[in-house]
Amino acid sequence: MAAVTGDFANRILCMKLALGMAVVIISAGPAIAQSAPSDPASNMPDCTYQGTDYLLSVTNPPPDDRQLIMDLIHRYNWALDDGSLVGVDEMLRDDVTYELCNSIEKQVVLKTNKLQLEQYLEDLSNELDKNRSMTRHIESNTLLNAVDANTVQGKTTVVVTIQFGGIETPVVDYTGALHTVFKKDGSGWKFSSIILITDGPKISFRAR
Repeated sequence: MAAVTGDFANRILCMKLALGMAVVIISAGPAIAQSAPSDPASNMPDCTYQGTDYLLSVTNPPPDDRQLIMDLIHRYNWALDDGSLVGVDEMLRDDVTYELCNSIEKQVVLKTNKLQLEQYLEDLSNELDKNRSMTRHIESNTLLNAVDANTVQGKTTVVVTIQFGGIETPVVDYTGALHTVFKKDGSGWKFSSIILITDGPKISFRAR
């Protein structure tokens, strides 16, 4: 009888230990969850882009202005592909803003004047050159909407490929939408705002 009592006591002790471990694990669970690394996107500011309300009904700028603005878009993208900032300075207003956002509307890069943007573009160009890589910015579906005689909004689809030096064929770097604002002053049309929103939630700094 004493042996039975001892076995019973041992079983009770084991059960108490098991219950105690369960309570510790349950209690530790929330603490572990709270201390886990947070989603990096949660610490990123929101993209300032507010959407467009002119896509279904645009007010086209005069043909001459439209052609000059389209040429501006083409020249900007060719400058990126050629890895040369020659001529870019005259395309940008001094107070031009540049914003890079991902598909979940988080701001990845923000430049608030021409000097900052030119330095950013130069850094990208140098990085591509260092890696013996080149890009092709393919643009289409551009819509232009005249706000007034000196302000035009734009939206352009972009597909960018990147050719690495060690491979035979290029790969798609990213797709996205280029939202732009152009303003005209005494020297002609210039970029006032550039917002690039990629179609993916993650962004690697390569050709943007």
